[in-house]
Amino acid sequence: MLLLIACLTCWLIGCSREANNGAGNAPGVPPANDSSNQPAEKAPEPPPPDEIAKPEDFEIWLKQSPMRMKMRSMWIDCGLIVRFCTGGGQVDYDWLEASGEDIARKAASFADMWEIIRDQNRNMAAQAKKEDWFEARYASERVWSCCTDCHAENWSMHTRGFRANTIEAWLERGYSNPDAPSEGIQLSAPNNFLQIMFTMLRNLSTAITSIEQHNVEGVMTTTQVIHKIANEQVEVFRTIERHGRAIAEAASRNSTDDIKAHYITMTATCIQCHDKFVHGERKLMNPLPWKAPDEK
Repeated sequence: MLLLIACLTCWLIGCSREANNGAGNAPGVPPANDSSNQPAEKAPEPPPPDEIAKPEDFEIWLKQSPMRMKMRSMWIDCGLIVRFCTGGGQVDYDWLEASGEDIARKAASFADMWEIIRDQNRNMAAQAKKEDWFEARYASERVWSCCTDCHAENWSMHTRGFRANTIEAWLERGYSNPDAPSEGIQLSAPNNFLQIMFTMLRNLSTAITSIEQHNVEGVMTTTQVIHKIANEQVEVFRTIERHGRAIAEAASRNSTDDIKAHYITMTATCIQCHDKFVHGERKLMNPLPWKAPDEK
């Protein structure tokens, strides 16, 4: 009898402990950890702020030329096209298409800009011929504005007069101040290209003066010079755009048919432009030649 009572007592004590441990928990779910006695987790520290750029860093990126970066990017695109189409390995059609499209897109942006100059210059001459001097002057402003837009987009900040102390002054004050120093422009383009830029500037200025003086002959003479320069650039970049687009379209069909012909014509246009405007000024980075492994 005593043994039976002892067993019953142990059983009751065990059930009581189990009930207390499992209180508030669903069947099969372990009891929640009691965090009251656990040390609180340390809050994650915020990431350190970005290091403030140094003056020499400013000088580096202020001198980066967007124009040269675009040209170098197109050069890389040409290298990828040659690699995928003449390397004898597996062709990555996505990258091949992207390379052709990137060349076409960059060339189109230059062609669009030169077309505006060409067409508004032509409009300026037409309005002057009709002696509609208000519209002629308006067209001249469109030409001037387009040139300025191109300078803002493709000149380096250093060329436009910004220096490290300009940026430092802006960062120190939190806004641009009139007394933040900015020196005069320092052009770095090849001399042959600068020559046609100054030729356009001189003739556009003369055309504006001729409009103000109601001098039809003066406007016609100067606009002819501007037209020749602008139209030549339109032809160059439209040719590059057209063949770059053809390469991209072939790649979108998972085909390399005719890419060689388009590439050779496209890069021949690039090389002719380099030879005319860059030759002798700096080391040329002409597009890679089309050379398959079995070609010599």
